[in-house]
Amino acid sequence: MNSATTILGLPNELLLAIVAAGQEIVDGQQLKPEWTCSQVCRRFRDVIVGAPGLWTLIDLDLHSDSLADIANVYFTRSQACLLSATLRESKDIQNDPLVAEQLSVIVPHIHRIRQLRLFLSANAQIALAPLRPINACNLERLEIRNTVDLFDRTVELFSAGAQMLRFIGMKGATPHFPVPWAAALTHLELRKREKWTSSEGSSGGLTISTHCPSLAHLSLNMVDISMGQLHLPCLTVLHISLLNSVADQFHLLAIFDLLDAPALVEFRISGTHADQILVLFNSTGLPHSSFPALTSLTFVNVSCGCDEIPDDALPITSAPPLFPLLSSLSLIHQCFMSHLVEGVLSSLHTWPVLKTLTLVPPEPRYREHKAVEDVCDTLWNACRPKPQVLPKFRLSASLLARMKQREDEEDEKSGIDMELDENRFVTYIT
Repeated sequence: MNSATTILGLPNELLLAIVAAGQEIVDGQQLKPEWTCSQVCRRFRDVIVGAPGLWTLIDLDLHSDSLADIANVYFTRSQACLLSATLRESKDIQNDPLVAEQLSVIVPHIHRIRQLRLFLSANAQIALAPLRPINACNLERLEIRNTVDLFDRTVELFSAGAQMLRFIGMKGATPHFPVPWAAALTHLELRKREKWTSSEGSSGGLTISTHCPSLAHLSLNMVDISMGQLHLPCLTVLHISLLNSVADQFHLLAIFDLLDAPALVEFRISGTHADQILVLFNSTGLPHSSFPALTSLTFVNVSCGCDEIPDDALPITSAPPLFPLLSSLSLIHQCFMSHLVEGVLSSLHTWPVLKTLTLVPPEPRYREHKAVEDVCDTLWNACRPKPQVLPKFRLSASLLARMKQREDEEDEKSGIDMELDENRFVTYIT
């Protein structure tokens, strides 16, 4: 009884704070404390229903019969507030017109939506048809994930305008260019792509460069050198994934040569092979590109099956002059990891500003050979006896544990500054 009295006696301000704190994302599903708490008693209902800010997070099932009714409750109770809307297909039902009909419920209110997330299994061209002719004047962020259709559907969106739109993330669909609002985009993510060509036949690189000149953050999956030159003067962060089928040792070098991004600071490449990195690191220049501002470079290998270091593997003789300000280098699950690490460490005197070296060797589940042990031996042998200035080493949990075990076994310190990489699990670009 005392507990019930305490709950019912909560001040209105504290009640609203509790409900707002409960509005969080868990496993992709929106918790709805605004519904549950408003059913406790009449006072709770009056307070919560009368707080427009608690009704700005919409999460709807596109196959729900009550979608329109629930949506109207949020649109009404949120009053004049801008909203964030997530609409998802909970079932794999081949009924594209039904999805389009359900999605059309938000069209009269699109001017009030600030963030829109769509999880679809329908044909994107059909399902997204209601969004083609409208003006999303307050939309800042758009995410579309097609969870079933692996083909890249080119979709036309917001032909009447979306002047506030800055972020687009798409998987299984690509925006149709040209559109006036593309020039203001600062963040573009395009996933599950093998080759991107516009409807006019222009290469993807030219399309991005022409229509999205303000991009600061770009993510591209399955990059092919045929995509053409990328001229992006404002770009600071670039994440790309290379074609898994490409093992040409000069392919990575060719990708770098596609880029004209003088402001680029962070570059992350997934799908690299060690021989491609060695060719890049031993290059003295590129015909079309330079990276005067690049400080962070990350190579990620998903599992290419390269187990043995070939006899003709190139050494690393010096720091690549391509990256004069490089201060952070990361090798994540890379093949020939010990060979790469040995090459970097043996030429440290030529890396003038390298401050951090992050190493995450392939775990046994990714490789048959003992990559962790090999990298540990390389670190121990290369660093311990040499009185040189070393970078800070950020290591995976398994490599850090093996290094500490080695110090105990040898009863001697390695002499290197080590810390656990805060990213215990590598997140790949998918």
